[in-house]
Amino acid sequence: MSLSRSLKFTLSSAAIALCAVGATANAADREFALVFKVLNNAFSPPIDAGCKDAAKKLGDVTCTYIGPTEYDEAKQVQLAQDMITRGVDGLGISAGNPKAMARILKMANDKGIPVVTFDTDVLPEDAGLRATYIGTDNYSFGVELAKKVLENKKEGGTVCIQSGAPASENLKARVQGIRDTLAGASKDQPVATLTGQNGWTEPAGCPVYNNDDIALAAQQVRDVMTNHPDLSAFVAVGGWAQYAPQAYKQAMEPLKERLDKKDLVVVFGDNFGPQLPLLAEGLSHYNIGQRPYDMGYETIMALDKLTKGEKLEPFIQTGTETCTPADALTTCGKVAAK
Repeated sequence: MSLSRSLKFTLSSAAIALCAVGATANAADREFALVFKVLNNAFSPPIDAGCKDAAKKLGDVTCTYIGPTEYDEAKQVQLAQDMITRGVDGLGISAGNPKAMARILKMANDKGIPVVTFDTDVLPEDAGLRATYIGTDNYSFGVELAKKVLENKKEGGTVCIQSGAPASENLKARVQGIRDTLAGASKDQPVATLTGQNGWTEPAGCPVYNNDDIALAAQQVRDVMTNHPDLSAFVAVGGWAQYAPQAYKQAMEPLKERLDKKDLVVVFGDNFGPQLPLLAEGLSHYNIGQRPYDMGYETIMALDKLTKGEKLEPFIQTGTETCTPADALTTCGKVAAK
């Protein structure tokens, strides 16, 4: 063999060897998939960012963040099933329909894929299908929303609650936390609806459910304020209506005098960018935010531990933050660096 051919052979062999090493390295990489309920809202991008930052920190993990563009429980279930078929190394689920999603968790278990839930958990009877729940204590979140109302309306009144999907367990827990707190009831004796307990009632047509439709949520605010001109409090367990800031302004600006006097108290869940100028303008009184970035980050870290055989606590809380008009445009909603 000539020197030239020998050199070519040696270089070719080296290239093949390098390709083989690269293929081995890629094969060793782990893919963790997070399947969220709906991608077209302000809550979704921070989860994705936390997911990707955690994967980057670990170095050998790929974060695959997916979900239906519009709220679609059946589509989310299908996407989760696709990830199992694909053979991901770990799965994080935010269950739009907890009962339907339990079947998917069982499929993942059968295939040996570690599973955690985040943001929205499965039903209590299906808790054994996931290693942990990562997110907010949703009942306590509702309690905090209601406490802000009580700080300004000790005498009671009428309250309308706005929620998203009626089947969502996390949102139902928030609504329950609101009702029980306003009623002065304990968690183990929940109130089905407010009919005068502790001076609080829910008017006809409330709660309102928007199914994560932002335009509908803003229209509901307008309709509630029009239909109930003497409403004492409006509590939204998520930020939907404020994600359409112009429509929200049109609904609330005519009520500015009542808002300034706290004759009408308005409390919203979430504290994302579109909401904070509205809070600063006094078009709501408090925004209590969750920490979606931390949910994404901690979900990846939990899956990393599970794939290494480590144990997890059954509930990993990511906390909340209360924002007021005074701090809406300064410190509110800032995410601590990881």
